[in-house]
Parts: sequence; structure tokens; C-alpha cells
Amino acid sequence: MMTDVRPLWDGTPKDAMRIFLEHSIGVGLLAKDQGIAVDAADLVRGIIDQIDKIAYESYPLFQVVEHSDLVLHAEGPGAEHNLPWLSALNWLTGTANKNMRALIRATLDLMGVDGKRISREADLRLSGIAPGSVWIGLKLMMPESPLLAEDSGLGERLVDTAARLPMLARFIDDEALRPGLNEAEPDPAQRDAALMSLLAFAPTGKRGIHTLGISSRQYGSASLSQRERVVLQEAFRRPVVDRLREGVFQGEVREADLDKTRFHLRTADGVVRCALPVLHIEQAKAMLGSAVQVSGRYECDPQGRPRLMYVERVDPLPKTARLI
Repeated sequence: MMTDVRPLWDGTPKDAMRIFLEHSIGVGLLAKDQGIAVDAADLVRGIIDQIDKIAYESYPLFQVVEHSDLVLHAEGPGAEHNLPWLSALNWLTGTANKNMRALIRATLDLMGVDGKRISREADLRLSGIAPGSVWIGLKLMMPESPLLAEDSGLGERLVDTAARLPMLARFIDDEALRPGLNEAEPDPAQRDAALMSLLAFAPTGKRGIHTLGISSRQYGSASLSQRERVVLQEAFRRPVVDRLREGVFQGEVREADLDKTRFHLRTADGVVRCALPVLHIEQAKAMLGSAVQVSGRYECDPQGRPRLMYVERVDPLPKTARLI
């Protein structure tokens, strides 16, 4: 005969509370069976603090994790349990907003979609704040845009791009990036954009935040600190040269990011993400929307398409030039 067997614990605060109460009440009933006088007030007095802790900490955190695409956990003197610094909270929410929009913009632009416009229209929600240092949840709500109508799965792909950040962060080792990163994210352009996003999330310590945990339900958790920040900066300065080929590309500059010294080049064969060691604002303004020729070393995706180029030289092309 089959019986309905309830699992011991399903991972929710409600079930944790159930198990705790069942155990506590069971102890009281056992004592009563042994002839020991059980006072209800004494029983409640012994468990009320634990109930209060579960209600105060576990329920808000569970709601944040359950309803978020990405969860951030700040630790440090600026993220104290009861009285976090307002400047630290402003940095956390401001960085999350700017960084997520930049990742959306880069991801869409690399797909050949107008990432700049959609990233401005994207609805980023704060899905919750929980105690225990400072926990915040982020939820991406895609805008109603005619640019997205042809691809109903694009929103899901953007959410997955953000959710994958913790998985990629775990490849940041003590002194360098761990082997296997290229296999985890085989598109060099998207990998570069994701690592840039992790660099932006890695705290400097100046806002009272020393460590930033980053997690998602699908891809687990990772931790970012000044150490990861240094490793990422060094990795961007010294790319793995044995994976690179020499080449020259012509195209139109579609996107420029001065903070990250990156721009996207729309070529006849697709979009190439270009890394320029120094990208001045005057140069970026002159290049944006213009046809240029870039020379340097590049990396391909598994299909052999050029996707990420470390630019050594940029030459403007005449407006009448035919791109090759």
C-alpha cells in the first residue's frame, strides 16, 4: 500500500518553521507523557526567540531569492546588519542599475539589435531587501518594444546572461583566471562583456563594502572583492595571446563605452567587440557612427566568426568607401 510521505524539508522558511515547531512541541508532549508538568508559557518562552529569528531573517531572504534573477549580498562596515550606510546602499543599487543596463546593451548590440535603446527602456525592479548585512534582489522586466517582437526568447536569454555571472565569477582565481572559462562561455565577445560586468561589481572598499556576493538560482553563488578586481584588471591588460590571430576589419562603429575602453564594430560578417587600451572621449565621439578600419589580434567563436579584437590601430575610412 502506498503512503503519502512528506519530505523532511523542502528548503523554505515555512518548512523550517514547521520542523522547528514540531520538534519543540514533540519535546513538550514527551515530557508530559513522562509525568513532567509542562507549562505552555515556559514552552513558548523557550522557542519564541528562534521563531522571531526565522521570521526576521529567513522569510525576507527567501522572498528575495525566490523572486529575483540576480541577488547581491554586500558585506563590510557600510553594510552593517541594522544600520547600513546610505552611501553604501546607494552605491549598491546605483551600480546594479548601471551595470545591468550596460550588460543588456552590450549583449543586444553583439546580437545586432539596438541595445542602447532597449537598455534604456528595460524595467529593472528591486525585488526585495533582506537583513543579514544587505541583500538585494534584481528582476529584469523587458519592455514592450517592436525591436523584440521577432524574437520572443530574447528576454529569457538576457535574464540568463545576468544569471550566469556567478558561474563565470567562480573562474576568477587568486592570481589569474582559471582554465575552463573559455569553454564555460565560448563566445569571446560575450565573455568579455560579462567579465567587464563582474569588474564593475567588484567593490573597491571605498563605500564601506569589502565583499559583494552575487548569486542566482540557476548558477549558484560567488564572491567579489578587491582581489578579484585586481585579477580581472590584469587579465584585461594581458590577454591570452596563443588564442589570437592577426587581422584587419572594416566596419561602422556602433557603440562606445569610455569606462571600459570598448566599442562594437558592425562588419559585413557580424558585430565584433573591440578592445582599445586607451579610448579618449574625443576619439570616441569622432568614431561613433563612422566607418573605420581596425588592425590587431582577434579571437573567434566556435563557429570561426571573429568576435573579440584587441585593437592596435584605428584608421578612419572615407565616407564613400565600400566596406569589405
